Amino acid sequence: MAEIVEGALPEGAELIEARFSGGPLLTLLVDRENGPVDHEFCVRMAQLVSPALDEEGYDGLVEVSSPGIERPLTKPEHFRRFVGHEARVKVAEPIEGRRNFTGRIENADETSFVLKLLEGGAEVELPFGSVARANLKEDI
Repeated sequence: MAEIVEGALPEGAELIEARFSGGPLLTLLVDRENGPVDHEFCVRMAQLVSPALDEEGYDGLVEVSSPGIERPLTKPEHFRRFVGHEARVKVAEPIEGRRNFTGRIENADETSFVLKLLEGGAEVELPFGSVARANLKEDI
């Protein structure tokens, strides 16, 4: 599904996450390089993506939404883009006896990233392959 959606998006728009949300509802979190991810943008993206999904035989509902303030980090380039920002990370298998980490992204390469933990200030290197879920942590 993700490849179909990515192929239908215009330049400057990026698929952050595609997930099924209750039954046949496909929720797409989409971001853009320039400008807000407002209602008008989401409607336009749904109009572009729906025909491509129809051609592939998907006949369910499509919802396009902003990634929100606690944006999911799903690709290595997201971690690189948000160096210096705080993130919450859950790993599939325990690393150093734990699965949940919260800290500032210090750096990222093609295979892993380093978090400076909020509690204690230690640094931990986490391989991308171990990440079950990661989100920006923004305080309002």
